[in-house]
Amino acid sequence: MEQKYNDKMESVGFNQLVCDIFLNWEDVKDEILLPDRKIGSGNGTVHVFLGAADADLHKEFAYYYNAVEHGEDTAKQAVKVKHYFLKSNVLSMLGYVCQYYKNNGKDYSGTVSLILEQLDNTPCHDGLISTESFFKLSTGSNKLRPYFKQFEEKGVFHKIIRQLLVPESAYKISLYKNSNNEYAAFWLIGFDDLNNFEADSTKSYIKPANSTVEKIDHLQQIFYGAPGTGKSFRINEITQSQDVIRTTFHPDTDYSTFVGAYKPTTVEENVMTVIGTKAVLVENPDGSIRKESKIVYEFVPQAFLQAYTKAWEKYANATDAAPEKQYLVIEEINRGNCAQIFGDLFQLLDRNAEGFSDYPITADTDMKRQLQKAFKGFSITNAEAINELYHGRNICKEVIDGDILLLPNNLYIWATMNTSDQSLFPIDSAFKRRWEWTYRPISDAKKDWQIKAGGNLYDWWDFLAKINDKIGSTTNSEDKKLGYFFCKASNDGIISADTFVGKVIFYLWNDVFKDYEFGDSVFDDGHGGKLTFDKFYTVVMDSTKVVEDNIVLFMKNLGVEVAGADELDEEEYIGQNENEEDVTIDKEELTITEKKRYEFWEAFLNYAQQNEEFAEYFGGVKKASKDHWKNFFIPGMDFHFATIQQRKINALEVQVYFRETSDTYYRLLSHKSDIEKEMGVKYGWHELPNKKASFINERKLDVDFDNRETWNNLFDFFIDRLLRMRKVFIKYAKN
Repeated sequence: MEQKYNDKMESVGFNQLVCDIFLNWEDVKDEILLPDRKIGSGNGTVHVFLGAADADLHKEFAYYYNAVEHGEDTAKQAVKVKHYFLKSNVLSMLGYVCQYYKNNGKDYSGTVSLILEQLDNTPCHDGLISTESFFKLSTGSNKLRPYFKQFEEKGVFHKIIRQLLVPESAYKISLYKNSNNEYAAFWLIGFDDLNNFEADSTKSYIKPANSTVEKIDHLQQIFYGAPGTGKSFRINEITQSQDVIRTTFHPDTDYSTFVGAYKPTTVEENVMTVIGTKAVLVENPDGSIRKESKIVYEFVPQAFLQAYTKAWEKYANATDAAPEKQYLVIEEINRGNCAQIFGDLFQLLDRNAEGFSDYPITADTDMKRQLQKAFKGFSITNAEAINELYHGRNICKEVIDGDILLLPNNLYIWATMNTSDQSLFPIDSAFKRRWEWTYRPISDAKKDWQIKAGGNLYDWWDFLAKINDKIGSTTNSEDKKLGYFFCKASNDGIISADTFVGKVIFYLWNDVFKDYEFGDSVFDDGHGGKLTFDKFYTVVMDSTKVVEDNIVLFMKNLGVEVAGADELDEEEYIGQNENEEDVTIDKEELTITEKKRYEFWEAFLNYAQQNEEFAEYFGGVKKASKDHWKNFFIPGMDFHFATIQQRKINALEVQVYFRETSDTYYRLLSHKSDIEKEMGVKYGWHELPNKKASFINERKLDVDFDNRETWNNLFDFFIDRLLRMRKVFIKYAKN
């Protein structure tokens, strides 16, 4: 790395360059890119592969490499590493982020605002911002592989750096250490043809003149919209690195549960008695002081007062810099009686141009006592400037003394409001005008979630678009429509039939369409009647089950088609033959799923051929294919092996398949415990009477097909199983 960057690292205490991990620009890998920018799909697991410097790293961390090579857990001696990034580099890269989003027809203003907000609230030393991770070895592929892993969950890498890494971007990384053998990495982010990758970090950037995008600096703001539009999610996204106190309003919420009140609590006190004219302690037989529990009443501050005192505490802790922000987030604000809950605090919501309350209110005796206790020893460094806002009145002293309540300009009160909730308290106009209102429209979050029912997959957004059209035309209202996050999918992106009926169908039938008599044809049951809610359930063996056929019927009535029927087959393996025609596959004509399968098999076969034993028994002339299975035959046996990609459930599968159930299958079944003991595997044993076939299978779960750096581990799994199965199953088949 250049000398000026060596000097930067020396300024933060790391004066010895260990090695340049990437001296030249290294392309950013898919594992670091955010999922919505990746080519393909995946969960975007964050780890940085450092193979280019493996020799230098092996030399520097020889003790760690040796320990892992001798079987020690890779986590045991993993090395903590601090990572430093130039603030000027971050600002420079923002321009490329804007360009990327613009070229892809996306709005970049929200992302830019969020990065600038995070950057503003991140400590900076000599122009550097920092976070931490571990230097960690990964086993597999018969070789140790070095990585940076486990970056701080809420650190700079996740909050800022990862937002900057667009496809085709790159980085340079150098590793340093200090006299205490502590390690740090210095990063530059850019492109291989980029020369000026530092902007002036003292300037303000990207200030749109007439922006209509969502504001994130309103002191009082209500996010409102239909259920599931991501109101709370958006607040969490903006405030993820901030101090947040959260509360939820409900019909029983009142002033005391929002602000604070005296509550009974139990304390231990010494027992006293009077002897003569003196009060003396009572002792136990063993000489210890006798104690007794007493109930006393103490003032217990609730969400508002907690946020209020913490906001002023941040003012007291600030020196010349602006105080840190304090957020009070109120979920479901219209489910409580706001007039009753806020009481005289309502007056404080009028803020002046500087963000302080225009009209302070007097604290009652109990409140004053609590505030004096909370503010004891506080002093406001810029009190004079604040007092000037009130015509020289010593307002800061009144606040610290607990005489008055006054909202400071670092206290943000944000709330969510679900416009379709039932039995809500109305919010009057005077209260409404003291808030900024931010509408969250229904939009496609592009999570690619799918509803699974009756063996079919239905696109969640396609369903939402059609059902919301029906809700709009039936009710003439936007409030009853469903947002993208109304119902959440599991980790594999699937909304199960149980979840769909229990949440979506229940809501539609009971809260949306019940007053409209289900007159539309989408509610027809196919037998001249109506799809009433009870028809989505049946009872089998005293257990309630969802009738998935009626979900399929409802989807058909609504016009929601089965998603990607050409790509998303059930990935069932029933002994299919492979295509033996000697044809060259045109990958451009394959579907996305078929292309992924083909590339996986191609890489697997190339890798497996390097194993001499595999090449001898299973090599042959096998070619990659677009299918989700690959067959491996054994001469003289009435079964074959199959390796299977189960992408929809993120699994690999290995099968011993019998096209016809034979004596061999039962012979193997009789040796089930011996086979499983030798293989170290608990197998599934299945007879298929309808097909007169049988199979024995094992699955490897939690497979990330989109993380190519794990493929060799997956290939090793297939190779190990096929070679050992060949020996064990043939032995017991002939026994």
